[in-house]
Amino acid sequence: MNELVVLLVDDERKLTEVIKHLLQHKIQLQHKLVFYTAKSVEEAIKMIEQHAPDLVFLDIQMPKENGLALFDYVEQPLSFEVVITTAYSQYALEVLNQYPCLYYLLKPISVANLQLAYDKYVEKEGEQSFIKLIKNNQKREAVAVADIVYCKADDNYCEVYLKDQKYLISKTLGVVASKLQHPHFHRVGRSYLVNINHIKHIEIGTNRIVFKDKIIVNQQEVHHDIVISAAKMKDFRAFEL
Repeated sequence: MNELVVLLVDDERKLTEVIKHLLQHKIQLQHKLVFYTAKSVEEAIKMIEQHAPDLVFLDIQMPKENGLALFDYVEQPLSFEVVITTAYSQYALEVLNQYPCLYYLLKPISVANLQLAYDKYVEKEGEQSFIKLIKNNQKREAVAVADIVYCKADDNYCEVYLKDQKYLISKTLGVVASKLQHPHFHRVGRSYLVNINHIKHIEIGTNRIVFKDKIIVNQQEVHHDIVISAAKMKDFRAFEL
């Protein structure tokens, strides 16, 4: 069961506890839930930077700053989904038209509506744009799926390569592959998972992959001789590379 990191942003602790209880005990889940809370937009930004949540429940009416101000501080496109929680229905049309929100929940929150919001998240998860990677210093980071060139097995670790960056993840390649459910990623053998969008061509005879761009990490070019196994080559012949 994959982990789902949830951030509850509301200045009333009782309400965050209600949502937490409903999520844990009242709806049908496909994830293991991990919770964090914030009482203001300022706290929420710190939590987002530190924990890279998957799903944010955001109250609108809060002290100091309106909850919607959060969108002014975070990069677009969002690396998380937002469910608005409020007691005021008059905001609904404005919010859904102007902000990238997944769902709009009116307080008091019903189990049925919360289930609909969660189900919509699960559906959207299939359109994966970001993967959340836990580095070996235990900090969780959001990485754009499109930016990943390939992943390489390293015993019980996994090296994730972007064009200009490398992440060392304390997970096996198999675990990372299971999290990276995306049609552009394919195993080419036991040690590599590649993003076919970054492949320039495959050498005839050797089945060696040539990427469109050089990978430069810490000002040094990375060279990995990635060869597609004979069994996997059957799949790659179907791609227009």
